[in-house]
Amino acid sequence: MDVVKVEQGMMKGVLCDNSEGTYFAFKGIPYAKPPLGRLRFKAPEPPEPWQGIRDASEHGPICPQYNERLQRIEAGSEDCLYLNVYSKTLQPSQPLPVMVWIHGGAFYTGSGNSDFYGPDFFMRHNMILVTLNYRLEVLGFLCLDNEEVPGNAGLKDQVAALKWIKNNITAFGGDVNNVTIFGCSAGSASVSYHLVSRMSEGLFNKAICQSGVCIHDWAYSLYGRQRAFQLGRMLGIDTKDATKLVQFLRDVPVSSLVNIKLPSVETSHIDITDGICFSPVVEKSELNVENFLAETPIDIVKKGRLAKVPIMVGYTSAEGIELGKVFPSTLNFLKTVGAVIPRELKLKFDESRLRDIDEKIRKFYFNGKELNKDMVQEVVNLETDKLFAYNVSRFARYYRHLTSMPVYLYKMAIETERNFTKKTYKMESIPGVCHSDDLPYLFNITCLDIPLTDESKQYIEQFVQLWYNFASTGNPTSTKIAVEWKQFTDKERYCLIIDKELKCILNVDAENMKFWENIYDEIELI
Repeated sequence: MDVVKVEQGMMKGVLCDNSEGTYFAFKGIPYAKPPLGRLRFKAPEPPEPWQGIRDASEHGPICPQYNERLQRIEAGSEDCLYLNVYSKTLQPSQPLPVMVWIHGGAFYTGSGNSDFYGPDFFMRHNMILVTLNYRLEVLGFLCLDNEEVPGNAGLKDQVAALKWIKNNITAFGGDVNNVTIFGCSAGSASVSYHLVSRMSEGLFNKAICQSGVCIHDWAYSLYGRQRAFQLGRMLGIDTKDATKLVQFLRDVPVSSLVNIKLPSVETSHIDITDGICFSPVVEKSELNVENFLAETPIDIVKKGRLAKVPIMVGYTSAEGIELGKVFPSTLNFLKTVGAVIPRELKLKFDESRLRDIDEKIRKFYFNGKELNKDMVQEVVNLETDKLFAYNVSRFARYYRHLTSMPVYLYKMAIETERNFTKKTYKMESIPGVCHSDDLPYLFNITCLDIPLTDESKQYIEQFVQLWYNFASTGNPTSTKIAVEWKQFTDKERYCLIIDKELKCILNVDAENMKFWENIYDEIELI
């Protein structure tokens, strides 16, 4: 029977049948009250009950957005706080492990819908997959540093979804004490935010971060309030009064709040990561509202205020293609002093230290040569480490050191016809796996024409098996994997290279990691 009863009422799903077998799908389940009218920009409120049997055969509306993958505006709806539950069986002999996917998209694009995050590969296993929408861009991340709009509504949406799952997943056959949250890019940074936020405590049991952690410069904005007033000016209100601004922004049509392009922020050290206009912020702790994040992520991490759960973290072998794709249009910017230095450090260094570090980084990545338009490979190498790999490794070091929980580090290196993003960027001449090109090995993507060959099927099976093993047992190589993936510690830095052949090796990218540890002055942890 495909009818389940949750706290809000009864709902009817559908039984899906494909070449991988059968599973139940329940889509468009509201996990919070629609954030409309006076609730625009506010933290989510609990969902309301319904009468009768709700039809759960179709996805709910997605957040209004520019769909980056399909390159079009999606009108969606502000009433977008829905999740989807896929379960192998509703009456298992024992409760099923639950995996909760938080989508990425630079906090301004994406949804949990099955056209991109199709559950089929996971549904070979006895488990539950949950995917969800949350508010994006201005709707999800406007911040005015006041009680009306303290910021981080989109992350608070995710907390509301996790609470709903905690309260209701047993109705679908799920194990409420075995919930793994996972995500990629901004979704991965979100996952790691739940590891550091008190608001998320006790809502999950394991976490997987794919190509993103909260300590990345791109994962949080230092200029939330400034961006809000810039937006107001762009839309026609020039005021310094936050109350007037929020009243104005509550009334503008939602289409005015999508795909926003704002001028650079006024700062002495402009940084490429400040191009993400609306994203997580450090909330003002003195406000009389529950905050999600009241200190910078790195301060929370260094204080050891971390969830005590096992984690998997990793990155792809050529993350920096995401930046290399726009080179050499960024050439002049990259030539400016400080452009190659991470924002976190730029804000700490005086002028002479800035110049010294800038020179060291250029010497290391550009071999002492003046950067020119032909050096795309060098730029990709720099951005892979600076914007992704180093801080993933750094987060793993602190996490293991301060929690003593199991940490598994990986580097994804599989290249087949499934690696569609690199092809889309026309960057095939650059070796390695581009940012987000791990996704087609986890999800059945139907909105894009991505081939599925017999060869890539075996890599998909292996990839999903690792993720499922970790979610179900806490050990990614517990079953059906020939190689032992050893835990990462600061002394023994094991890393699983996820390639056509799996290899667990010590000290991956050791020279580059050591270089950045020197730059950050973190050879020895606290």
